[in-house]
Amino acid sequence: MIPLEKALRAYWLELTARDLLLQEASDESLPLFLRHRYQIRTASLFGTQYHLAIENAPTDPCSPGEYADHLRVLTETLQAPVALVLAGIPSYVRNRMVRLEIPFIVPGSQVFLPPLLVDLRERQSLTLKRTDRKKLTPAAQCLLLLHLQRESLSNKPLQEIAKLIGYSPIMVTMVKRELESAGICEALKQGRSVTLSFLHERRELWNRVEPLLSSPCRRNWVKWAKPDPEALSAGISALSHLTMISDDPLPTYALGRKIFRAHNEQGVFHVCHERDEANACLESWSYAPRILSRGEIVDTLSLYLSLRGSADERVQQQLETLIQEFPW
Repeated sequence: MIPLEKALRAYWLELTARDLLLQEASDESLPLFLRHRYQIRTASLFGTQYHLAIENAPTDPCSPGEYADHLRVLTETLQAPVALVLAGIPSYVRNRMVRLEIPFIVPGSQVFLPPLLVDLRERQSLTLKRTDRKKLTPAAQCLLLLHLQRESLSNKPLQEIAKLIGYSPIMVTMVKRELESAGICEALKQGRSVTLSFLHERRELWNRVEPLLSSPCRRNWVKWAKPDPEALSAGISALSHLTMISDDPLPTYALGRKIFRAHNEQGVFHVCHERDEANACLESWSYAPRILSRGEIVDTLSLYLSLRGSADERVQQQLETLIQEFPW
């Protein structure tokens, strides 16, 4: 039983004084990205048969719009009422999901199942933390993706690695400890230098660490006169360069978070509240995208991570192809 399922049973008993009887349901008809993200169970909730989409952990939190897309695909495919069972959501996400009428349960915290049951009181969930395993920090993810895509970092001194990724030696030492703790690599002493030895070959390493990796970006609708020279093609625009998918009418670009903030403060572009007001989608990345890029589009694995939560089946098909054809 996955931890969130156990927490759900306990929470339902606390709320209703009734046992929650869950049955496994087939998910073979669902898109691959939803099968990776959710475990599907069926249950009778006050006489109404529901499919419960229970989040696997660890997962990246989604936006309300992404959860709405997930719910739409789940409902259309399963042909039954669906409620999302989530490990945790911020209050602003919860409020937006309520306005979008997205049924959800956060075990130990809140439930929104109109008209059956609504309990949105603010309280801290004591039942389950969002993840059982910590996500890697942006610096650790950047180092790992550099190793997987650009050049092997095995047996390189930490000081050389620091120069390659643009982080301080102290930061790289912290990353080394983080990767050791996650069982990804081990540190070796070679003379006066400390080097990293990765414990798996690249494809196996990717399979093991993918659950620990996060989307590097936050998306913003912007209006600007012309793209910054530092900006790289990203999102659907980048995917259209690498696969057969068509580009979006609004181009997508990526900038590192520091450059994004500086340009925003200087008025280089203006953030828009609505897509119709914008002439581009600009992603703010948690690490500098040019560190990993070999050209004018973002690196392949970061692109995959940035679109991994898309509810568009066309995007998911192309992402699968992208990973299958990646030169491991």
